[in-house]
Amino acid sequence: MTRYKTAHVLAGVSAVGFLLAAGLHTTEYRRLVLRAQQGFAGLAPFVATLWLTFAAALVILGLIVTLVAFGRVTPGRSILALAACFPAVTVVLQLRFLGFTPPVAIFSAVAAMNFAAALTFPTVRRLAPPQTSPAA
Repeated sequence: MTRYKTAHVLAGVSAVGFLLAAGLHTTEYRRLVLRAQQGFAGLAPFVATLWLTFAAALVILGLIVTLVAFGRVTPGRSILALAACFPAVTVVLQLRFLGFTPPVAIFSAVAAMNFAAALTFPTVRRLAPPQTSPAA
């Protein structure tokens, strides 16, 4: 398997991981709302909205990574690296404020796979076909 194919397979698996993580993220919604109500009751609606916004952002990032995996976007390396930052930051925030939840493992795997795809993705120079001049 070539480096180009490996990067696209990793990006494709990562895109599925983003969508899976969004689904798992929403399953923890009820537990999070109950935990937020135990703390500051005024923050519960804000935390609940933020939690669902994270899930929506994961779906959008999954769609963007899918476009990179299908080869529809040229600067794929930088897009994959930036997309990997979101689940990585989410892991840090969840571990700090909520402790370990099942989506944390998925977020960690998605971030690692996305960073691996970004590292193996060829640069733009390697994607472009060589320029040939017409015979005169």
